[in-house]
Amino acid sequence: MPSVARHLATFYLGYFGLLGVLLPYLSLYLLDIGLSPYEIGVVMAVTPLVKTVAPNLWAWAADRTGSRRGFMRLAGLGALVCFSLMLGVRGFWPIVGVMAVYGVFTSSILPLVEATAMEAVERLAVDYGRVRLWGSVGFIAASLAMGRVLDLAPSVTVLWAILGFLTFNLWSIFHLPEGHPAPRPKRGGTRALLTSRPVLAFYGVCLLMQASHGTYYGFYSVYLQGLDFSRTEIGLLWALGVAAEVGAMAFTGRLLSALGTKRLMVLALGLTVLRWTILASTAALPWLIAAQLLHAASFGLFHVSAVTHTHKLVPPALRATGQGLYSSLSFGLGLTVATYLAGALYSSVGAPLLFAGSAGVAAVALGLALTLAAPREARTQAA
Repeated sequence: MPSVARHLATFYLGYFGLLGVLLPYLSLYLLDIGLSPYEIGVVMAVTPLVKTVAPNLWAWAADRTGSRRGFMRLAGLGALVCFSLMLGVRGFWPIVGVMAVYGVFTSSILPLVEATAMEAVERLAVDYGRVRLWGSVGFIAASLAMGRVLDLAPSVTVLWAILGFLTFNLWSIFHLPEGHPAPRPKRGGTRALLTSRPVLAFYGVCLLMQASHGTYYGFYSVYLQGLDFSRTEIGLLWALGVAAEVGAMAFTGRLLSALGTKRLMVLALGLTVLRWTILASTAALPWLIAAQLLHAASFGLFHVSAVTHTHKLVPPALRATGQGLYSSLSFGLGLTVATYLAGALYSSVGAPLLFAGSAGVAAVALGLALTLAAPREARTQAA
């Protein structure tokens, strides 16, 4: 593996290892300290909410200055310092405040790294899927280990584990390359990008796809705990989903060559509709396992195709901006609104009905994806 690919893989390992602790288990910590499901939904929505704005500002600054790595380092340090404050807060609003400031930093790292990674794909023939799958490996290992730890230790251990990963991430960022220099963007380039119909349609698909994940990311663990699953079993189910994702990413290079980004997104969306339909229909363990295996499509196949589509769609001078918009509109705006609504409705309607809504949202995204143009054609229209 080339050194650039190795450094990227190390970053992904730590970055998504952190999410392997935060996504499944932070909600359980918040539940243990007395927050209600509604309050947990708000807290879990804060970082995605901040992500609707922050990554775009950081990406724009990185494109204008040509110094992605400097902004990556600043964001990594800020995330570590801010999250450490979680050890000293207990009330709902203080936690919301800490997570908001933490989100400003942590949400801005990945789009900058993705822009660098996609340049490595172009210049060095790096297989993005095979590099990115190390993030999924990190998620699996962290979620499995944390589930076992939490069966034996208090839930505050979640905070210490997240801080450990944030420290590792800061170290890994210092080993990432600067990225291939691109011409400075023309004045008004970002505005032109945001008024292009092909670009807006694509980002609309991404927003709806991630919105369909709001109940899953915010309340899947709470739902399983209510079904009397142990925390180890909850960790195993999360890990199974990401293991399927790893398997899918190992073959995304071939799938992209065979299908292209649009067809692969359509395939992923169709399987996502099936996944949420299963969770809306049954809580039987074999079907829960089947639904987790479909994470290979709902995240693995879709994310690789979407990042690749973004890279091909935007001009070189706006690549960090393009990845920032993908992150902020999908993992930011889409996931924020959906997670908030899930928190507001969870106690009254329950998880099955919320997952039925997720299936409907994914179906709308599928319909919109069928109208997308191929990346080169869309880029020409945008220009």
